[in-house]
Amino acid sequence: MSINRRDWLKTAFLGSAALTISPLEFFAKETPNFNLLKKDSETIRLCFNENPFGTSPKALEAMQESLSSASMYDFKFADVLCEKLAESNQVKKENLLVSAGSSFLLELVTKYVSINKGHFIIPDPSFTIFEPIAEFLGMSKSVISLNNKKKIDLEKMKSAVKKDTKLIYICNPNNPTGDLLSRQEVENFIRSIPDDIIILVDEAYIEFTTQKSLSDLVDVYKNLIITRTFSKLYGFAGARLGYVIGNERLIAELKKLQSWSGAEISVVTMAGAIAAMEDKEFITKVLVNNQKVKDFVMSGFNKRGIKTIPSSANFVYFSLENYNGDYFKKLKDAKILGGKTYEQKGKWTRISLGTVDQMNKYFEVVL
Repeated sequence: MSINRRDWLKTAFLGSAALTISPLEFFAKETPNFNLLKKDSETIRLCFNENPFGTSPKALEAMQESLSSASMYDFKFADVLCEKLAESNQVKKENLLVSAGSSFLLELVTKYVSINKGHFIIPDPSFTIFEPIAEFLGMSKSVISLNNKKKIDLEKMKSAVKKDTKLIYICNPNNPTGDLLSRQEVENFIRSIPDDIIILVDEAYIEFTTQKSLSDLVDVYKNLIITRTFSKLYGFAGARLGYVIGNERLIAELKKLQSWSGAEISVVTMAGAIAAMEDKEFITKVLVNNQKVKDFVMSGFNKRGIKTIPSSANFVYFSLENYNGDYFKKLKDAKILGGKTYEQKGKWTRISLGTVDQMNKYFEVVL
C-alpha cells in the first residue's frame, strides 16, 4: 500500500476529530469507578495493568540527570535508544518506529490501513482501543468472539477475511484474558493470510512470558507489524514510550504520517528507557514478584470457587458467575479500581496484579 498524500490529508483532519476523546476518557467508559482517581490518592489501582513495583531506580536516576537537557531538542538519546531496541529485538534500526506509547502506534497503523478504507478483523474481548478510529475513517469490521477456551479464534478470523480486508489484529498475550497463543500458532496464521493484509500483533505483555517475540520475522513476512511498550514491565505507563517493529518499507510508510517521527518523546523518557533496559536486576525483580503475586491470586480464586483461566500477563481473567453480592459496588466502597464485565455470559472480568499487600486487601474486602 502506498500513500497518496492528497488523500491522506483529507482523512487526517477527520482522524484528528476522532481523537477528541482522550485515552483517559476512553478508560473512564471502561472502568465504572474511574472517578475515584480524581478524589483521593488512597485508591488502589487494579484496572490498568500498571507495574505496582514502580520504575527502575537506575531509570529514575537517569531521568533526573537528563532534566538539564529538557530545554533542547534531542539529537542524542533517540539514536542510542533505537540501537538498544534494535539489538534486543534482533532487528535493524530501520525496522523500528518509536513513539509516546504503543496506543498511539496502534492508532497510527489504523490510520495507515484506512487511507483507502476497507475492512478489518478484531477478536473480542481484546485491547481494541483503535476500533472507533477505524470506523470513523470509514472502515467496516468483523468482530470474532473468543472460542470456548477463551482463546483468540484464529480459524474464525481467517474465515472472516474479505476481498477488501486490510488489517487483522492479534493481542498476544491477549488483554483482558491473559491467554497466550504459541509462536507457531501465530506464524502459521500469518502464513495462511494474503500478504497484502497487515497482521498487527500487539506484544504489550510478551515480556511476562518465556515465549520469543515475533520480531525476528518482520523481514520474512512483509505484512507483519509488532507493537511493544515500556508501560508494563518497565513501569513507564506515565512516562509514555512504545515502539513498532516491521519491515523497512512499512516503517518508512508509517513515518510519512508523522511530521517529525519520534519527536513527541521527551529526552527524560528516552534517558530513563535506556537505563531501564540495562537494569537487569530490576527486571528480574518485577518478573519474580509478578509471578509470586499471580500464584497468590490464582490460589485465592481457587479457594473461593472462582473460575479463572491461566494468565501469561500481569492480570487475571475470572468469572463472577458463582459470586454472591455486588462485586463492583464492593470494589467502589473499598476504593479499589477493578475493571468491568467483558463478557456477559459467565460474567467474566479482569483484575490487575498489585503488590501482595494490595491483593490481600482485595480478597479481604471484595471476595
